[in-house]
Amino acid sequence: MAIVLYGVSTYNCQRVTSALLEFGIEDFELIKVDLKEREHFSPEYLAMQPFHQVPVFESGDYRLYESRAIVRYFAEKYKDAGPSILGSTLEEKALVNQWVDTEAHQFNDFAFAPWSMEYLMSWRLKRPLDEALVAPLYEKLGYFLDVAEKQLSKTKYLAGNFFSLADLNIAPSLLRVSVLQPELINDRKNVRAWFESITSRPAFKKMLEADKGWRFPYGPFTNEEAQKLRTS
Repeated sequence: MAIVLYGVSTYNCQRVTSALLEFGIEDFELIKVDLKEREHFSPEYLAMQPFHQVPVFESGDYRLYESRAIVRYFAEKYKDAGPSILGSTLEEKALVNQWVDTEAHQFNDFAFAPWSMEYLMSWRLKRPLDEALVAPLYEKLGYFLDVAEKQLSKTKYLAGNFFSLADLNIAPSLLRVSVLQPELINDRKNVRAWFESITSRPAFKKMLEADKGWRFPYGPFTNEEAQKLRTS
């Protein structure tokens, strides 16, 4: 069955493409959803994703949205393609789930998503960054990374000494952090080593190449651009 992904160059869409490539699945189609033209509000798209978000996965008559649900589906479907990213024992699986939930809420919902969105809106609307909004979110990101730093002083990856779903899910977001405010990563030696490890995986590099097929301007792409927003 052909695999189709509807989306654009955002960290949640990158999460899905990197997962497919991690399992050696390279035969899939990327269909760009033009957010600037509000294609995600079209009746056709809302029939697939009623909350007008990206990405959407489609294979034949089967559709799935929410990037973490899609990635977990792939992890189950292709679990025999290589080492399990879900963990092997009950305890490993529980730790993976713990870090997956921690990434989704403590990192993404409470810090990264609104923080990166403010950078995006500042860049697109050509207005100064709202420092009053960004500052507490920056602190929350730092706290999460402090917790990760402590964990990574004991294990190579978040859930243990094996690459897991938790690492895969957060990698595209950390790439964004490394562009916008790299000191958050660089000032923590264990986080920095882990970040370099998970973003240098062959599948992640292939994802960045595949990602060019549906890219659109999604905020500042260099630290220099981000710095201008902070000082304007």
